[in-house]
Amino acid sequence: MMLDLMHEATPLAVILLLSATLQAMAAFMALKQVSTVDGRYRLAWFIVALALVLMVERRMVPLWRLIHIDEVSSLMDAWFGLAISTLMVAGVYGVTELVTGLKSLADTDVLTGLASRAAVLRQAQYEIDRSLRTKHPVAILMFDLDHFKLVNDTHGHLAGDMVLRGVADIALATFRHIDFVGRIGGEEFLAILPGSDPDKARAAAERFRIAIAAHAFALGEARISITISIGMVVPDTAATSLSAQDVMNAADKALYAAKKAGRNRVVVM
Repeated sequence: MMLDLMHEATPLAVILLLSATLQAMAAFMALKQVSTVDGRYRLAWFIVALALVLMVERRMVPLWRLIHIDEVSSLMDAWFGLAISTLMVAGVYGVTELVTGLKSLADTDVLTGLASRAAVLRQAQYEIDRSLRTKHPVAILMFDLDHFKLVNDTHGHLAGDMVLRGVADIALATFRHIDFVGRIGGEEFLAILPGSDPDKARAAAERFRIAIAAHAFALGEARISITISIGMVVPDTAATSLSAQDVMNAADKALYAAKKAGRNRVVVM
């Protein structure tokens, strides 16, 4: 009888340990989501993680008994528990990937592939806060396509969409890889240039403006040329706090001044 118990105990211990490990892995994955999702979803993920932790404890109890007092439970039940634990990991992983994919979709402008308005505002606030904390400058550029309505009216909205995508591509090719560019609505965009003082930021803005003006967007046999106006702000690092919206409003005023001055230019506020 003792030999039979020992024969069954070893695979049982391995199965129980695997189940506990898998459930702990699922709990860890759920806990990671607590710090990455929006506040309204954190409680749900915390509850999932807590439930998984409690299930780990339930797996460990029979393992502990098996080790210390040779109390052997059903091997079939242990296999069933392992299957459930595997499904838990797969389920939590699948939901995590879904949440990540939905977040990525929400943070991406579908037409241009640039950051969405929400994502670029969030990044702007992050960079502004970091600039005030480290006293390193950050430049905020708001740019707008000149006479874009004329493109849509003359060539159609599909042509307008093609131009918007082309402008986005030139922006990504012109600005640095550490810069952050997003579309904030219609033909209006925002670029964030960390570590750029007014001179460096203006030079980057001018390079981008010239690149757009020099480019002819192909639409079948037609060639569409367009220019952009840019409003630029470099927040004062001596400030104690600044909101991204206030900085954007200042950049918008600079953009309006560029439009009023004749378009196809950079204005710094």
